[in-house]
Amino acid sequence: MTSRDAELHVIVQRGIEAYRAGLFFEAHELWEVRWRDEQDPVRKTFLQGLILVAAALHKLTKMQSPSGAVRLLNKAHARLAGVPEGTGGVAIGTLRGDIERAASAIAQRASEGDTALDAALLPRMDAAGAIAPSSPAAARPRT
Repeated sequence: MTSRDAELHVIVQRGIEAYRAGLFFEAHELWEVRWRDEQDPVRKTFLQGLILVAAALHKLTKMQSPSGAVRLLNKAHARLAGVPEGTGGVAIGTLRGDIERAASAIAQRASEGDTALDAALLPRMDAAGAIAPSSPAAARPRT
């Protein structure tokens, strides 16, 4: 692991800690600082995907905008499409699948008048190759 890889891993993990605590704006800010200075296009795209996920959840929870959240989640899903599995230590495939499910569920719930975030829909940011769920919400079956 290079020093740039190690630095990326540290900032990603710090952001994930904030994200898992429901501090979506703070996670967004942590990742954005690194994103601004990142020179590698794959890492930059990866960070932008994480930023978009956090921004989407902030938009849903603080701004009560499910349509904005869905739009940002769809952008995040597209950004992460070309990012290799394990970038920044994250299980990209799991994250992309969760983003897709969350966007669909948020849109469906909004059509029914529900704008609350169900913790079971929170896209997981698990470690690449991780077997154990990252949070109690992630341990629940997904529908």
